[in-house]
Amino acid sequence: MSPENFVAALFRVEHARTEGVILERAIELHALVRQSSTAETLLPAIGAWFDGVFRTTLTSRGVDAARIPRFENLEGEQTMLAETLGNILDERHEKGREEGREEGREEGLRLGALALLLRQVEMKFGAISDDDKAHLSQFDSDQIIRASARILTATTLEEIL
Repeated sequence: MSPENFVAALFRVEHARTEGVILERAIELHALVRQSSTAETLLPAIGAWFDGVFRTTLTSRGVDAARIPRFENLEGEQTMLAETLGNILDERHEKGREEGREEGREEGLRLGALALLLRQVEMKFGAISDDDKAHLSQFDSDQIIRASARILTATTLEEIL
């Protein structure tokens, strides 16, 4: 193994951005280390470095450390690792999808409450300017709720804004 290939492989692992690319680069690095005449010495050292980088990266992204394979176990276990990584990615994808749904529901509720507030404001004060509509449209859910309560006693639009 040439030093250039080894350094390049380390660099590719260290700069991988996604879990799939990290695994792919790790397998390449593992193969290079195993081909080395000093594999017996290098494998534990590179394994310790890799496990630290790999585990730190993935755990910072919410992956359970117990599910992250060790570097020394990469040889001959590529199918199992790909399946494990696929399961981790599927779980993260589903979690992200569920979070997106929740955010969508919250935004839908906010927009519904905003539409009702705008209707109440126009019924009480008549047509309002585009600037005032834009200002009200920037309200978060809590602000909309407070403004909806204030409309009952407000005598001017400014009391709502």
